[in-house]
Amino acid sequence: MSPLRLLTKITSALLAVSAVTQIAASPATAQGVGSVVESELRHTFGLFGPLAFDADGVTVRDDVVSLRGARYGSIPAGQVRLQVRSLGDQVYAVSSEEMPTSVRNADGSSITAAEWRLSGEWNDAIKGYQSLDYRISDLQMTTASGGFYLAGEVVMRADQNGYALRLSDLAGSGGAGPTASGDPDTRFALSIDNLIYEGRWTGGAAGAPYASLGRSLDLRFLSARDEGGDALLASTLAHLENLYLPASSSFTDLQVSGLSLFYGPQDLEISLEGFSIPASSKGDRLKTQMVNIALNGLDIRRREDFAGMASGAIKIDLEGADVEGFSEALASLFKPSEPGSNWSILADTLLFFDAMGIEGFAEDLVFALPDRLFSLSMEQVQGALGLTDMRLDGGFVTLRGQAKGIDLRALNAPEGVEPDPIVIPGLVPVLGERLIRFDPLSQSLVPNQFESTVEVTGLPMANLRQTLSSLPRDGSIQDPGALLRSLVSGALGMITPFLIQPPRVSVSDTSAVADDYTMTIMGEHQVMPIPPLFGFGSFTATIAGLSQVEARANATTDAALAADTEDEQGLADYGRRIAGWATRLRDLGTASSSSERTYVLELTQFGEIELNGTPLNQR
Repeated sequence: MSPLRLLTKITSALLAVSAVTQIAASPATAQGVGSVVESELRHTFGLFGPLAFDADGVTVRDDVVSLRGARYGSIPAGQVRLQVRSLGDQVYAVSSEEMPTSVRNADGSSITAAEWRLSGEWNDAIKGYQSLDYRISDLQMTTASGGFYLAGEVVMRADQNGYALRLSDLAGSGGAGPTASGDPDTRFALSIDNLIYEGRWTGGAAGAPYASLGRSLDLRFLSARDEGGDALLASTLAHLENLYLPASSSFTDLQVSGLSLFYGPQDLEISLEGFSIPASSKGDRLKTQMVNIALNGLDIRRREDFAGMASGAIKIDLEGADVEGFSEALASLFKPSEPGSNWSILADTLLFFDAMGIEGFAEDLVFALPDRLFSLSMEQVQGALGLTDMRLDGGFVTLRGQAKGIDLRALNAPEGVEPDPIVIPGLVPVLGERLIRFDPLSQSLVPNQFESTVEVTGLPMANLRQTLSSLPRDGSIQDPGALLRSLVSGALGMITPFLIQPPRVSVSDTSAVADDYTMTIMGEHQVMPIPPLFGFGSFTATIAGLSQVEARANATTDAALAADTEDEQGLADYGRRIAGWATRLRDLGTASSSSERTYVLELTQFGEIELNGTPLNQR
């Protein structure tokens, strides 16, 4: 046999063996690839990228997977084919073979795009891309019912350390307005100039960022709301467990600009010039975390109601955050209690950090409730909350607030709109059968400037945790006697630290300024778990301008009596009440100047209340 014929026979034999191997392996390989692709149908931020496809099924030939009856939502999408090649260890190389760029259907629906492609490495073990390059430009979609959607550009890149998503010139609209009285209004419209989201992580598992994003935003997460709290919680915690917990540090940033929304069923309109949420996390078991929420140019209108804000921000800082303990405690809250379980999970859920600081502000804030016929606006609002030593006995809480340019105004009732009454029986009679009045007298009583600082020191946080760990959860103890003894010991455990190291509450820098008067308050209260006053302390208040309040009230009464109408008679009675209050309040105080009165309120250790040294029951 010649060498050529021998080589030919050997080659033929090898090809035959190879063919037998392919015939034996191909069905299993095809089934595996097909099941991977089919499991990702309808999932946003899944194998198909940020946008989700649905289909009647998949067909696999060699490494090419075709969707049968492919559609995006309700829109038939034409041919959709991906090349999916197994790389081993549940990792697949994925690239687009054919995507819908020019599809026009007989029902009037269509999908067009100048470009639509994707490529990356899919890790099916974590249901996410280890790397991804995804791009769409000039995308337009039209539904058979007339809905219209477009995107100028959709770009996403992901790797093992993070991802970046950019969307520009987004718009969507649909529905129909009522054609006759009683018909529903189903119109909606949404537009966004730019949406940018970036996230970077270090020390995390491969592919975790994209997988975590998918778990948070795709149908697997959203549909969990219909499956109950357990399913929703599991989807939420998956985001923590697969992204933040393994990462030694992370940074994310979401920016939205030029947002406009209209929703016909509620006659709701929202516009927002800009919105951003940068956030960072650092640390291993105990993490330092920061979230900063900022927005500007907010305008909301719903029927006759409206709200707006020129700019605002909230900053949240956490020190020593046990994110893993928080997620485990939160998950256990939604599960049946096991024998011996206790309520320490409340402390792990609510107090999972050493320190927290929250600061916020808003400028040119306004909101109105025409059903109540008034609007409230503020030129500037600031607030801060500080919590420290939340794992120690000696916790510290600081609360500060400030508002300037407060203005409460009456609104003209729209024709045919009757105001809903706000009923608080104890106040309405005092205010002349109205909870809120908008005459000049009432307006002058509303402070246009306010600020206050409240501090609480010496909170027994460590003992609180110990006490909660001694309280059994419902169903964890079957013996009624044992349950009662545990509850009693827990109650005593709550009281004991307040006796040994009672907290103290102090009020400082508190003032209110109105048109006719000013008021300041400061003082301290030593908390004790003993009724009736639960402690003792002293507070000092000063009020200036009571004579001006009384003079305005008397002038209001005189003008109302001169008018001699039914409504004016009610206003006259109201003016008399305000003048009486001002006179009584001036008489109760100690004169510190010609226009200022001082009030010292003592809460004694004997359970008595004294005003300027005289028990209240003797006044």
